[in-house]
Amino acid sequence: MENIRQKLTDLLALLRKHGDNYCADQIQAALSGSEEDLRAFLVSNELWGGAGSIADQALVELGRPVRREAEAVLADIGEMQTDIGIANVRTQMWTSAFRQWQRDRI
Repeated sequence: MENIRQKLTDLLALLRKHGDNYCADQIQAALSGSEEDLRAFLVSNELWGGAGSIADQALVELGRPVRREAEAVLADIGEMQTDIGIANVRTQMWTSAFRQWQRDRI
């Protein structure tokens, strides 16, 4: 879990740097809470859901170069989660999409 915490901290810093305080506040709350709170966030629709989730919306309005940074960190988080069996039903779908976009340089 420590590696996931670090990656979430990296994502939090990226979001704060670019002024996405809404998504950053959600991550900060999860990191500041209990281990149970963090696990709940990792499987939440707030992180991995559809429209409006962090996976869907984080930094998207800033264009592809900045969004790619967020996608790379999210893909790392998703892979770590999948490896330890703590994932939302959409985690793998998002992670696969982000990795495919990296490979295709989208």
